[in-house]
Amino acid sequence: MPSAVIGRVLSDLGALAQMARYAPDQLDQMLALGEEIAAIGRSVLLIAERLDERAEAMLLLGERLDVRAAALLEMGASMHTLGERVDDRGAEIVDSATRVVETGSELITVLPALERALDIAMPLEGAIDRFGRLVDRFPGGGPRRPGPPASPSPPIPPTGDPGAGSGG
Repeated sequence: MPSAVIGRVLSDLGALAQMARYAPDQLDQMLALGEEIAAIGRSVLLIAERLDERAEAMLLLGERLDVRAAALLEMGASMHTLGERVDDRGAEIVDSATRVVETGSELITVLPALERALDIAMPLEGAIDRFGRLVDRFPGGGPRRPGPPASPSPPIPPTGDPGAGSGG
């Protein structure tokens, strides 16, 4: 064998020996890195499991929100219907109130005339009563009317009105 080949073999054997010396340290480093990678993998798995649990909880919340949203929409529709009914009823109330105001205005307009008529009729009341008693005394005038005993009418004061009073 030539010496170059032997030198190469010896060089390869030296490299192999050197690799054999460093191999345990490198294997230890590889094992440490492998354990670290496995620990990181376990942490990632735990995080993924927690995320999965949270995703399920979020889906449940979403379903509950969907049910509640449907209920809210139903209530909104019924509130809208009730609002329309209240609006219609309010219009009826406004119409009724308007009629009451119109009637009150008419009454206020007529009230002075009614008061005047009462002022005129009050003095005539006693005269009408006395005239009725006089007619009852006429022969064939009819039976006496039952009722409360007639109280004497107070004299009618002169008012300056020529038609008022007992001008006889």
